[in-house]
Amino acid sequence: MSKLTKKSVARLFPQLRQDANKYTRGTCELVVGDRNFPGAGVLATMAATRMGAGYVKTYTSDKTAIALRIALPSAVVAPFKQYGLECHAQDASHPSATVVGCGLAGTEGNMTLVRSVIAAAAVPLVIDGGGLTAIATESGFAALAEHRLNGFPAILTPHGGEAARLIAALPLDCEEEADPRNPAQQALQIARAYDAVCVLKGPQTYIARPDDTSIKSVAVFDGGTPALAKAGTGDILAGCIGALLAQGLESHDAAALGVVVHGTAGVLAAKKMGAFCTTAEDVLRFLPKAVMEVAE
Repeated sequence: MSKLTKKSVARLFPQLRQDANKYTRGTCELVVGDRNFPGAGVLATMAATRMGAGYVKTYTSDKTAIALRIALPSAVVAPFKQYGLECHAQDASHPSATVVGCGLAGTEGNMTLVRSVIAAAAVPLVIDGGGLTAIATESGFAALAEHRLNGFPAILTPHGGEAARLIAALPLDCEEEADPRNPAQQALQIARAYDAVCVLKGPQTYIARPDDTSIKSVAVFDGGTPALAKAGTGDILAGCIGALLAQGLESHDAAALGVVVHGTAGVLAAKKMGAFCTTAEDVLRFLPKAVMEVAE
């Protein structure tokens, strides 16, 4: 396996041009945060804003919208239903990406929402949380397959439990079975089966491409900290990766850089706050310092 380090990903940072504007710096849209989990939507949105996207717009519940307007006055907010009524596309000068699933429970309404987002998004996707629940169904899998057939990449960001559910949803005659004790193998199976980059989160984070030939091709980041084992940190990671994807990075590059910056922010927060006491909000606050450290 190839090991991800700060040095190995530093070159991936998007370069800021003097003539840049908010649209050329990339549009990151997020469909996140139902009424029961507004914090996830807030954290993902704030991470996307911190990670350099020029224009961030969040489609969310009324409860999350109120929280966002307080926590992040610059946030552009719209109701969930608005996503399906707008055009979501990109070109070489105006890159874009969509993050879907953070803070979406596995209700039928939310599953329908995720499928509609996948169908409407003519842009790369980051699928997290409830979005992963949706694609682990026949209709959700079909929607993702159609999105890929149309030429748009996707990144899946499961933790161990979500990875197990994604694998369990595959046909019984799947050509390969992953050892549940081998997360690198699980990441590779998910990447191949769902035709998407898989970021399997855990004490070590594994990143697999659909075309990786073996687990030797899977990338691993082991520079994190147990301080990241807190609710909300995965939403921050999804926002980070989505913002980098929205700035035109290739899927694997966006995933690799996002994982290393996020892990570095966790380490920095733990040094300051103590690993025992570090919260997701602390990780968010240390993202700028992590960017500067990784970019050196």
